[in-house]
Amino acid sequence: MKSILALTLSLALFSCTSEKEIQANIVDVQLVKIDTVSRFPNAMQKLLTWRSEQNVDYVTFEPINSQFRVGTRMKVMVTK
Repeated sequence: MKSILALTLSLALFSCTSEKEIQANIVDVQLVKIDTVSRFPNAMQKLLTWRSEQNVDYVTFEPINSQFRVGTRMKVMVTK
């Protein structure tokens, strides 16, 4: 009985430590547009539109007090 319990416990512990593969790509993007939107009631946020070299647009929301310039380049991680 003790050997079965020890085997079960060790299998449970080692099953949690398996490697997981990240399903994402890193893409170079450039900031092309900044808008101010009301996303939540009584809370304004900036809507940033980013464009990749393949002309795919991505949007992010940032606090109103964050500072970004149009033309800023960065790398972002996007899902596959």
